Amino acid sequence: MLQFAHTYRYAEPSSVDQGAGAALHLRLATSSPGEVAHPHFFEGRLHQPQLAAQLLSAVHLLVGSRFFTPANSVAKAVALADPVVTAGSGMLRLEGFSACCSTYIRVDLEPAAYAGDIVAKGTTNIDFNAPMRAALAQVRDANGLALSVGAAAFTLHTGGTQVVEKKVELPLRWLRSMVAVQTYQSAMRKVFEVDAIPALRLVRGLPRASTSKTPLWVVAGPQGLRTTAQNDGSGVRFTDSSRLRVLENLLPKARSLTLFADAQQQASAWCLDFGSMRLTLVLSAEVWRGFSGEGQALHSLVLANAARPASAVRAQLHWQDTLRSDALAADLQWPVADVDRALQLLGASGLVGYDLVHGAYFHRVLPLDLAQLDALNPRLADARALLQAGAVRLASAHPLDAQVHSADVGYRVREVDGELRCTCPWFAKHQGERGPCKHVLAACAAQAAAPTSH
Repeated sequence: MLQFAHTYRYAEPSSVDQGAGAALHLRLATSSPGEVAHPHFFEGRLHQPQLAAQLLSAVHLLVGSRFFTPANSVAKAVALADPVVTAGSGMLRLEGFSACCSTYIRVDLEPAAYAGDIVAKGTTNIDFNAPMRAALAQVRDANGLALSVGAAAFTLHTGGTQVVEKKVELPLRWLRSMVAVQTYQSAMRKVFEVDAIPALRLVRGLPRASTSKTPLWVVAGPQGLRTTAQNDGSGVRFTDSSRLRVLENLLPKARSLTLFADAQQQASAWCLDFGSMRLTLVLSAEVWRGFSGEGQALHSLVLANAARPASAVRAQLHWQDTLRSDALAADLQWPVADVDRALQLLGASGLVGYDLVHGAYFHRVLPLDLAQLDALNPRLADARALLQAGAVRLASAHPLDAQVHSADVGYRVREVDGELRCTCPWFAKHQGERGPCKHVLAACAAQAAAPTSH
């Protein structure tokens, strides 16, 4: 399996130290691919210490979980178990995936959640080591909790353990998951919003046995939200309720639960609101469908417009907590659709994430670059190879009707009732649910390059 090796340097191990009086000081050791002017991205005191500690623990719990192991294989140790932390213009965000990449979690801390300063802006990995996790479980409001993201020196903190340099094999599937989950979220709509008490009743009523092979729907009933095995077209689909157990202990302190879903019910999002803090959980349609195998962003990648390059939108990125397509389109004097495609392309390069509650992208930087896009997306690379080989013959550009010659076989790509279809076995198996096949991508690129008839 293709992997990219990155070296992460940690100035010190993460720790919880005794501060002034009885206060605890949480120091999250970070790594950075280059030198930074300030030793910390963020320094501050959290207003709700125990709740914040529980949210950070939830991230650790989810990132260390595996909900699916392929048949005839042995689960390997998680190659990257440290969550990603972003300090933006005012928000602090922590995000990560389960080991199987079927479940994504993010904790957002609004400026009202802390007293302190974001003294620099950036994205990095934090070292969630065992001593720090144990200390988080003991945090109480009376103790207080101050948070520093970053470190100034290489220092030994606990148990004779010193973390000076940590080399991480960054799995290709983990990086691809980060891309896909942002694309799914940007296509979601809000379906339900309920107070915490009925939400807790819903979660506690979920099946305790595995439901990984039985789709369930959350629907509205006379007594509030409930689950059913029957789809009435108005609910939110999910599988394997064990992925939602991380919400159970947090719901008593939440204000509300909001459920989001995309139109094709290929993913769902569960957002807990705590006022100045939020937790978002995104589930893939099936536990065996890790987000790494999804290709929802491929259309935007293959249709990248040289006249309106993503680099122009990238130049507008300044660690904003909210990036709205309409505002960027007005600044650039572009159509909104072109800005959306550029943002999806930047998401594919790890430069933006998506916030469902704000309905906007946010700037963050993962250790990727645009030169790696083809390696991260084999279907995209294959489509470009088909184009370069002259394998696409357009019979009609509008509506699209094309013949694509691949591996000595001809496939037909055509638009039927607004949907692009292909005669290849891959499309027959997935029916477009996991993004377009390479033949559809190649045909779309040829369509975009075809001269416009007058």
